[in-house]
Amino acid sequence: MTDARIEAYLDALRAELRGLPSRVVDETVAEIRAHLAQSAEAGAEVGQLLAGFGSPQDYAREVRAAIVPDEQVDGARPQGRLLGMPYDFRGPSADRIGSRMWNPADPRIFTPRTFGLGWTVNFGALVVKLGLIRPDDTDAEQFERAPAAAVWAALAIPAVMALATVLILAVSWSSLPAEVPVHWGPGGTPDGWAPKTVGAGIVLAFGVLPVVVTYVRVLRRGAGQRTRVLAASVLSLFSALGVALAIMTVQGDRSHPVPLWAALVGGVVLGFFVLYVPARLGLRTEWRDLDDQEG
Repeated sequence: MTDARIEAYLDALRAELRGLPSRVVDETVAEIRAHLAQSAEAGAEVGQLLAGFGSPQDYAREVRAAIVPDEQVDGARPQGRLLGMPYDFRGPSADRIGSRMWNPADPRIFTPRTFGLGWTVNFGALVVKLGLIRPDDTDAEQFERAPAAAVWAALAIPAVMALATVLILAVSWSSLPAEVPVHWGPGGTPDGWAPKTVGAGIVLAFGVLPVVVTYVRVLRRGAGQRTRVLAASVLSLFSALGVALAIMTVQGDRSHPVPLWAALVGGVVLGFFVLYVPARLGLRTEWRDLDDQEG
């Protein structure tokens, strides 16, 4: 009969391993149970055996470090915290964005923002919880195996919305009043005004400039497909908000918060699909290649 202390240790370990692939958890627990049971039958003292493994928290940390790349673990940590909220004002990098927005091995859906104060959505954890992929199904290679057309389609989404922002302002420019709203209250009512050149500049700086600056970097020769897809996902929200701000600016004192809320929801949804579709296609390519090799 297995010692109750062993079972208590294994239960605690299983709880600490929550979020990892079930296969990894089951195999880890089974191996430790077999080792402890065999050693106990040989006369070893259970307390000493458990002490040799360390606490369940420490052992689980070692297991996670063994299967999760270091850059994913380190990149998921914020630069610091302010009043309990994570912040990070370091320049965004592909590894840091990937560790926070597409990290299936991390069970947290909300992770520190890639830049600024607050949280962002870990779409990798979301697709795992939805049962669309397994935690051990994806890594950086899936994006590199994705069809080039899928990557270019992902990049086109923020570009199209940035162009739409410019067109909205350009078409309405002659009919805009001298002053336009640049700030809105909770109900969507404008409570701050500025010359239309300033208002348009704010919209372009928020919804268009990030797209241009980022594309100059990620479209260079040698930039990986993973970097491009991650950039497209981040920019999807910025460019969607840019369209909403342009609409609300043009509406003037008739502005309504609907475009802003629609942009927030739409930007998150677009960011999800911009990451998920190329990753899924790359994963399918990898499976097909493995089948060909085994055949």
